[in-house]
Amino acid sequence: MSEWLLSGHNTQESFDISRPIIRTMGEATLDDQITWFVGQLVGDPGVLDSTLKPSAFVQSRCYLNIAYFVRNMGTVLPFDPASVGVTAEQIPLDWKPPSLSGPQRLTLPLRFLRTYRWAAHFYRTRLPALRDTLLEIYWQLHTSPDDPLPLVWRLFEADLYAEAEDNARAHIVISLTITALDSVLRQRAPELLPLFAGQATATSLMGQRIWELRQAVEQCSPRVRQMLEEGIADLEAYRALPEAAPLVAGIQAFLHQYGHRGFRFEVDWASERLADRPEHILLAVAGQLREEQSPQARAEAARRQADEALRRMNPLSRALWRRILRWGQQLISWREDSKSLAALRQAAYGLAARRLARHFYPDQPDDILMFYTLEEFLAFVRSRGQQRVAMEILERRRAEYELHRNQPPPPELIWYNPETGYWRPAVEEKGEVAAPAPTRFQGIPASPGDGPVEGIALVTNDPLEAGRRLLQMEGPVILVTRLTDPAWSGLFGRLSGVVTELGGVISHAAIVARENGLPAVVGVPEVTRHIRNGQRLRIDGRAGVVEVLQ
Repeated sequence: MSEWLLSGHNTQESFDISRPIIRTMGEATLDDQITWFVGQLVGDPGVLDSTLKPSAFVQSRCYLNIAYFVRNMGTVLPFDPASVGVTAEQIPLDWKPPSLSGPQRLTLPLRFLRTYRWAAHFYRTRLPALRDTLLEIYWQLHTSPDDPLPLVWRLFEADLYAEAEDNARAHIVISLTITALDSVLRQRAPELLPLFAGQATATSLMGQRIWELRQAVEQCSPRVRQMLEEGIADLEAYRALPEAAPLVAGIQAFLHQYGHRGFRFEVDWASERLADRPEHILLAVAGQLREEQSPQARAEAARRQADEALRRMNPLSRALWRRILRWGQQLISWREDSKSLAALRQAAYGLAARRLARHFYPDQPDDILMFYTLEEFLAFVRSRGQQRVAMEILERRRAEYELHRNQPPPPELIWYNPETGYWRPAVEEKGEVAAPAPTRFQGIPASPGDGPVEGIALVTNDPLEAGRRLLQMEGPVILVTRLTDPAWSGLFGRLSGVVTELGGVISHAAIVARENGLPAVVGVPEVTRHIRNGQRLRIDGRAGVVEVLQ
């Protein structure tokens, strides 16, 4: 085929405009690991379309290649294009997955089981030790040691690097399995969707820890609570108060455990981390001071409705779905564990690259090594800084990066010619014609919560701004934003619903909304442009509908 249909709905949650190190690392990870997984399941890669690959970067932005997922992954797993913001009508009729032979179909479950067991073994036996090692190196690098080079060399030792690559592989196996299960659940038993959420995952625990920090405030003096309610978010101001010791100790423990999570775009080595912005944690705690019900209690209320639907099924169906849901809950927990570990890896690599730059390129910006490709960077590290890229090449790449930063971004859905690099919008842009703003929006139903809710719109793409404004808002609040990431997790306990422009059924907003018992609608095009702050909204997370009431 001459053109690929590319979607950025899911990838732009993790990727910003990428420097060469992230572009080449991201493309290699997505292409190698997804291709490996599909190849393991199909048995004979010769039946697949070898001209396709899973991802592409356009103007330094990451996209998924829908042609690959329909034609190749669709051979072995269910693929719902709506999960990546694509309608069935946008898929060409001739994009049919090739048929497997009878023996291939018969042995497919065995091949999947073998691959799944490999991933499950990694999560159970190898991930904890890898997490502990990377966490130790990250915090040692974070304290700016006098001689960081031994830590950097250790970080990129072949065995440790390979172990981190296996985390990426296990993450792909579990993520694609979750996507397939989600598609089956939506088609066969959508009323059970609130139960398709992890229990005490690496992401949901962030929100739980925020609630515990809120409780720590009760051990402090009234002055500490007053400072939080006034929006004072300077951690040093609290450190100076002896009566704030329980809160400060709790925040330090929180940052040690979750400080590596990205403030935005977790896979980017240059992204700020929560450890760099502790004010966000203070604002999240302040936002929950007036809440009487914990996020866990609210989530339990949503699960009770789904449990009732499960009990109404016949005994055989009920037993089958209980088994599937227990499995799905374990998969989601594992996925969030590996996602947190991947963020830790990227945070550590980013710190290492800056420490190396200050040592080997003292007169250059400290992101200079991020303009190496992944292969070049690994060669630089393993030669102990001797194998370098010419400065004129690095300067040319920086100029291209700056050009892409200043260009209007391509749409989230585009047609792309891999031979020429030419792209065009997949949806025709409408001319500037004066028209009333829409009052009803259709998106992807991500979480039904406890049913449809009404609330006041909070429209922002900045979690810090959201945290400050929530302190001034009363009553139910519905967040309307482009996307969410772990920096938003602590705010979900104060929200009544979530609407995002980007994301799919296993995006951050979808997963955390389910874990908090909130209705959520994701993948709503241009919703932040049409909805204004203060408007009253109604969202139905089961139907994927957002309505402006006033």
